[in-house]
Amino acid sequence: MFHYRWSVPTVGRISRDGPQRVTDLQQAFGASRDTLGETLRRLEAAGVIVRTRTPRGTVCTLTPLGEAVGAACLACVDAVVAMNVVPLALKKWPMLVLVAIGRGDRRYNQIRAELPGITPRALTLALKDLQSAGLIERTIEHSYPPVSLYFLTPRGEELFPVIDRLCRAAEEAAAHA
Repeated sequence: MFHYRWSVPTVGRISRDGPQRVTDLQQAFGASRDTLGETLRRLEAAGVIVRTRTPRGTVCTLTPLGEAVGAACLACVDAVVAMNVVPLALKKWPMLVLVAIGRGDRRYNQIRAELPGITPRALTLALKDLQSAGLIERTIEHSYPPVSLYFLTPRGEELFPVIDRLCRAAEEAAAHA
């Protein structure tokens, strides 16, 4: 549900500030009309928001499912901004890879199995991005064949609980929807 670039900031903003006009969201994020439109379509299809036409423009409001994850989205946005990893967090996979590693998946194939839909290239890029940001580290286990293991750094351990809470809130809310 929250794989897409602007979903978490959008839900977080609506949670914090109440119903938002689409034009206000577009201005706040500096997103293109097409990008934001696609995000809103996906959030609406997932049952997270509802869009209503008014004389002043289209307004987005959280559904009960959206309200259930809104606070976790807001905490996630705050943490990502505080750690200065916004460009990384706006990519599709890195934060989900961080969660998989934080939950104990250490090997490449374990991480890949935990994230259906991720391609080998996307996983490799996400791992490199997380390493560059200082959120994970890679070690080589000296066995035959050698095995790469991934671990959260102290910085990654600081961010993990917030991102994991968002994932768990989304999973729980979706299960009850």
